[in-house]
Amino acid sequence: MYYARDTVEELKNSSQLVIYGAGLVAYEVASCLMGEPYGLNIACFLVSDKNGNPNRMLGLPVISLDEREGRIHKNALIIVAVMGKYLDEILENLEKKGFVHILPMTFESDLWSMIQGNYYWYVRLGRGKNYRILEEELKQVQVPVEAEGQERKGNRVCIYTAKCHVDRPLSEDLSRYSWEASIQVGAALTKERICGLIDNEGDNISHKNGQYCELTALYWIWKHDTSDYAGLGHYRRHFELNEDMLKRLAYSDIDVVLTIPIINFPSVREVYGHDHVAGDWDVMMEAVRTLAADYAETAQELEKGNFYYGYNMVIARKKILDDYCEWLFPILEYCEERCNVREGTYQKRYIGFLAERLMGIYFLRHEDDYKIAHVKKHFVEG
Repeated sequence: MYYARDTVEELKNSSQLVIYGAGLVAYEVASCLMGEPYGLNIACFLVSDKNGNPNRMLGLPVISLDEREGRIHKNALIIVAVMGKYLDEILENLEKKGFVHILPMTFESDLWSMIQGNYYWYVRLGRGKNYRILEEELKQVQVPVEAEGQERKGNRVCIYTAKCHVDRPLSEDLSRYSWEASIQVGAALTKERICGLIDNEGDNISHKNGQYCELTALYWIWKHDTSDYAGLGHYRRHFELNEDMLKRLAYSDIDVVLTIPIINFPSVREVYGHDHVAGDWDVMMEAVRTLAADYAETAQELEKGNFYYGYNMVIARKKILDDYCEWLFPILEYCEERCNVREGTYQKRYIGFLAERLMGIYFLRHEDDYKIAHVKKHFVEG
């Protein structure tokens, strides 16, 4: 194990493990923890109310809080595997019922990401593939003597953070990410200005931000950035880096930095169809076959598999980032022309959702061409 060692030991040493939830997040957390390298025994799934929930999942019983007596030990460790927006209410309810050993493992949480990281690492090694951890790779990098003690040069590594005028306020102190360059996305859609950098200057697609999300910033970076390495994060999702790591990265042989992949069970395609408009996936696959036929086999591998790179977060040598964008945006335009108009702010972001899966296709196709390393992501809770 590399990630979350203390938590993994806590899980292994618990007298009984119970997963709270019976939705997709609970299904994926249980599938991960029951598989290698964890091999943990889950006693059951726990829910507040059986109404609308299955009787069994993954061969295990789904029981309600009212049915817990005699089935769940008082010292059981309750893993709360739900979407983050439900967490506070669930924690309050569990505490009222007398549970004292509770471990939140929500979809976006840093802990769930690290648990997935160990799982992915194990799968990669089992297939004879590399899993490079950025922190470990950078420990071997020597910064030239003439660069020691100097500030990192801005034109070597520049990582942008997408922000929007409608972003919710955050209470967490994020000063440790002072090296990020904030860029306002969707600037063409409002007169309000929140950043010095805006995505509607020069060659841009800022007006498409409702569908393209943070990709309007990626497009701007592609067309305007001149750094050796360029990357993109979000106002609530940050690469776990620091100035020393960025300086070492500039002198390293790392080509691409990606976050820990997201696990999907039973498959990437099935989960996409569950969360989004299933027909969009078919349009995306058609776009790949039509515009990038040599990626079609990798696309099929990804859709049947269990992993993809999320959030459109990437750091890469600028030449590689340019190549990726030259490949990505025509595919997205193909999808935009053929997918139906979406209602509501969430599903309207379908181009951004498809791009996350396309990023996996692109970099899996080039995993032998580029030296790819993985880094943790920090999600800022609401």
